Amino acid sequence: AEAAAKQEEKPESEEEPVSKPEEKSGSDADKRRKMIEDELTKLIKEANENELEEPFDEDSEDALRKAAHKICYLKKYYDVMKDEFIYFPSVIKTIVDYTLLEEAEKFYYEEEDEFPQDLSIGLRSVATMAMAEDDDDVDEEYMSALAQDVEI
Repeated sequence: AEAAAKQEEKPESEEEPVSKPEEKSGSDADKRRKMIEDELTKLIKEANENELEEPFDEDSEDALRKAAHKICYLKKYYDVMKDEFIYFPSVIKTIVDYTLLEEAEKFYYEEEDEFPQDLSIGLRSVATMAMAEDDDDVDEEYMSALAQDVEI
């Protein structure tokens, strides 16, 4: 009976390495989701406190979040000098270059509705200041050529 139990245990332990790569890809997706949520929450909070007369409404935040999850941090690049993965494009960069705001319009009410200009201006102002403070010089064009897609 003990030998049969040991044989039954072996297949379970052999299956573990198969599930670990799935966990890794899941962790990339989880890390990506957390990075987007943290960065977007911080930017919206700062815009509400410092740039806007009227704070973000729920529909505008939802549109931004959906757009960010669709276009942000889709690539990762391994930086051998720092021995770490760099995920890009960031929420900040996509706000500054209008990509995120254009994508958010697709999720904002109906197709003919535009994302509120005052919110766009406030968010871009905060994102531009954050980008100026971030001294991380990253060549996204170079990284794109060598980057991997992040599994979602």
